[in-house]
Amino acid sequence: MQKWQKYNYVYLVYKINYFIFATDIRVANNKKKFIMNEKRMNEAESLELITSMINDSRARMTKNLGTPFLIWGYTTVTVSICQAAVVACVEDFYPYLWGWFAIPLVGWLLMLLFNKQEKTVTNYIDRCINALWCAIGVAAFLLPFLGSFQGIFVDVIILIGVGTATTAAVVKDKIVKRIGYAAIFSSLLFPVTRGVLVRFLTLEQFAGRERYLVECIIFAVIMFLLLVVSGHILNYKKKCLKN
Repeated sequence: MQKWQKYNYVYLVYKINYFIFATDIRVANNKKKFIMNEKRMNEAESLELITSMINDSRARMTKNLGTPFLIWGYTTVTVSICQAAVVACVEDFYPYLWGWFAIPLVGWLLMLLFNKQEKTVTNYIDRCINALWCAIGVAAFLLPFLGSFQGIFVDVIILIGVGTATTAAVVKDKIVKRIGYAAIFSSLLFPVTRGVLVRFLTLEQFAGRERYLVECIIFAVIMFLLLVVSGHILNYKKKCLKN
């Protein structure tokens, strides 16, 4: 009898230990599953947060991007037309070439007024785009000091075309992106135009006002398409987002 009781006691202890061990395993497995599920949720939430930030940035950039394009576009086109008029009417037009610096002067003043009215929170993507355009602006400003006013049209168009195409790629605007690339390729019009004009103009005319007048007009047309048309497209998309 004592032997049987001893056996029952050992069996009971075994059952209790087995129950405790099995419970610990189940708890450990449940904890592991919970941690794995929590990890998956954290990864999904992080990806969702990143996607949301990118989409918000694109929407905000699209909302605030059209007006700067219009400011710089209309300023550049107006100054270009004024320069063409001066070249057409004034025999000695070279002293008036410094009038091109009205573009950065007027453009930056208007941008300061615009930025005071539109105060928005910026993130990393916004700062990258702003840095890109600041670099393009500084490069375009320095070009006249590195060469002549008559030779900077191609360089300026390529710079602004690259900035437009890059910005449009960030906000996923295919039309404006194509306009940027089209402007880059349109810079080939200047060497083609020079090749045509050299056949019809004398050497003195080619080196003087006639060629420069034609190039001013071509520059104004390209900048109108590149900046003004792009700005109106972006503003139209802003209205669509509001609706």
